[in-house]
Amino acid sequence: TPNDTNFDEQWHHMQSNDKDIDTDLAWDITTGGTTAFGDEIVVCVIEGSGSDWNHVDLIDNHWVNSAEIPNNDIDDDNNGYVDDFNGWDPQDEDDDVGAGNHGTKVSSMIGSTGNNNLGVTGVNWDVEIMQVGIGSLNEANVLAAYEYPLVMRQMYNASGGSEGAFVVATNASWGIDNGQPADAPLWCAVYDTLGVHGVLNCGATANNNVNIDVVGDLPTACGSDYMISVTATDNNDVRTFSGYGATTIDLAAPGASVYMAENTNSYGNSSGTSFATPCVAGIIALMYSAPCPSFAALMTASPQAGANYIRQALYDGVDPVDNLSDECVTGGRANANNSLMIIMDECSFNECLTPFAVVVNQSGPDDYTINWGATDAMLTFDLQYRPVGSDTWTVVTGITSTEYLLLNLPWCVTYEVQVLAYCDDETQSDWSNSVTWTSDGCCTAPDVASFTLESIFATSANVAWEDVLAAETYDIEVSESGAGSWSDYGSYANAEAEIAPLDSCNVYDLRIKSVCAAGESDFSEIFTFNTPGCGSCSTIEYCEAVGDGSQEWIERVTLNTIDNESGSDLGYGDYTTISTELQPGGAYTITLEPGYTGTEWTEYFMVWIDYNANGEFEESELAYDPEETTTEAISGTINVPIDAYPGSTRMRIAMDYMGNIGGGNPPTACDPLAYGEFEDYCIHMSDEVSVQEVKGKEFTLYPNPAEDQLTVQWSESTQVRSLVLLDLRGKVIYKNDQPYGQMSVLDLSNFADGVYFIRLIDENQFATTKQVVVQKR
Repeated sequence: TPNDTNFDEQWHHMQSNDKDIDTDLAWDITTGGTTAFGDEIVVCVIEGSGSDWNHVDLIDNHWVNSAEIPNNDIDDDNNGYVDDFNGWDPQDEDDDVGAGNHGTKVSSMIGSTGNNNLGVTGVNWDVEIMQVGIGSLNEANVLAAYEYPLVMRQMYNASGGSEGAFVVATNASWGIDNGQPADAPLWCAVYDTLGVHGVLNCGATANNNVNIDVVGDLPTACGSDYMISVTATDNNDVRTFSGYGATTIDLAAPGASVYMAENTNSYGNSSGTSFATPCVAGIIALMYSAPCPSFAALMTASPQAGANYIRQALYDGVDPVDNLSDECVTGGRANANNSLMIIMDECSFNECLTPFAVVVNQSGPDDYTINWGATDAMLTFDLQYRPVGSDTWTVVTGITSTEYLLLNLPWCVTYEVQVLAYCDDETQSDWSNSVTWTSDGCCTAPDVASFTLESIFATSANVAWEDVLAAETYDIEVSESGAGSWSDYGSYANAEAEIAPLDSCNVYDLRIKSVCAAGESDFSEIFTFNTPGCGSCSTIEYCEAVGDGSQEWIERVTLNTIDNESGSDLGYGDYTTISTELQPGGAYTITLEPGYTGTEWTEYFMVWIDYNANGEFEESELAYDPEETTTEAISGTINVPIDAYPGSTRMRIAMDYMGNIGGGNPPTACDPLAYGEFEDYCIHMSDEVSVQEVKGKEFTLYPNPAEDQLTVQWSESTQVRSLVLLDLRGKVIYKNDQPYGQMSVLDLSNFADGVYFIRLIDENQFATTKQVVVQKR
């Protein structure tokens, strides 16, 4: 029994009427942490608004990517993610996953630190909790979120544990009510992919008393064996508020009035399938920590077989519950001790196990190191290797370590290797399964995973890649993305190149092939990149938007051509792929609608548009304030200032429960929302003034195109308030607020060739904008 000060309030761990998960008994065997072979067990929490992993009861179990150096803008561990030290947010492509209260509770259920004389304990006293963000619940965002734990587990498997992370389970305490698997085939299929690599996936079903078999749900109606669908029970083993399904919902777990950590280093009771599901994810992690070498050998030799075994022990260990008998597949509620005892009862402690986790790593141009895992009972080893297809093995005997170096192998030959062990009782194991690899020196295309943009400009890019041993030169081709119209961009002797010329604000595909002494390779897989110059909406980093969205959210936004019905985005919806054009001086109707899981709370909406495109939402850029709360759709008018800069910029919408911030103050553009949601959109600000307003005074430009000087001239009757020069992105690069007389001469000698805009704002704040081309001889 742990000494955590509020442990007696956690009925789901220990209760005399046996409606709990018997973790107090399971902890007599293990409290989590590592497998029998020392693998650090990781559970990935996927959340829309992250979690407060700095909580005093969570910080010790927060997973960090120790192979990554934070904030150095380098992918140090070559996993495809830059600076993913504290986890990963696919939407913002960084490791700032937020600090949402919902995610804090989810993480607490899995692994609040146990026996630390503080607060509560999770199902595991010791476990690594990986934090991954997710944006709006569309299929692409879901796949991007699951990709991170998948890549990390794949790396772990391939490297014998030296790279990546030993992710055993993911947790999704979110979903789409009434969602249909047929509408999300890739979403549902990703669970099979994760399962092949050893990852089980827990999903929270709807917080509605509905039959999921009939109405559907995403992800808990997905048919994958590796999606474990969970409903919630109370301390009487009764399901009340949550979904059920005899074929779709696998089992139940405590989720009613469960006591967990909350934000700001506090604790409290909450209810929902959101908390039953991490209870199951926590049990899976606890089962992996069983002190059983034969199970550890199984899951190391075959990650998928290990996941299958854990899943079956989880299901076989449920406590049967009468009222659940026809409401879920197993007919019961999870029991950590029962499932753990199944593993221990079937464990073999004395068997001379086969060496496991055989891994081949290149240690020199022609040299390869073979590593494998072993138990204490294994004293010596034999190793055999041969070219695939050969009848003859090369055998090495009497190896006393778990490593062997193969020297001077010929180039471009595919080999297989096996290892067996001799144990202390003079028995020997079977040979391990063959591990195959191909020695270096083949004329292959560069690996697209190694492609990096060393620098990127509007009209050029510097690309580098991992050198191919056999390559003498590299040929590069580039096409506009998706066009398939490839242009030759030259041949390069080294594994780097400057790609030019390119167009600004464009998306390109790039491919490379190796040219070797004996021939040439096929082209590599396609590498896609963007050139900048599209405007501040996509190129400037705005302040972080963190909400909750578990109980209320922005349901629908309409503005001009935008009509987006989004549902819950779990605190933040990135809709910058959705845009509409507004004109300076124009008036536009905006309609905002809240959505709810149940109770209709009073909400306050606020809208900002970054009119000056400087990456900040300033006080003067509050575009809409209804000055009232609502539980229904609310409409108002956005009046765009006449001097709004042309080009792409960002609009941010906030919705918060009134009374939640500052004793009743409306939300701000950057402060976190405890009960509400943000959404971001792109706005294209036209360089033409709205016809709803009187256009400003006319002026003339000459010469146009211009080289070193540009003359701007206006009539004597025109009173000019300011003269502004903007680049193609809409950024101000010159401004004169007190032009004198009827003419201004601009020095363009230091400006690059390209398109710019001159904007003249008169005394009535009406504006006229004209295009000028700078073209040097």
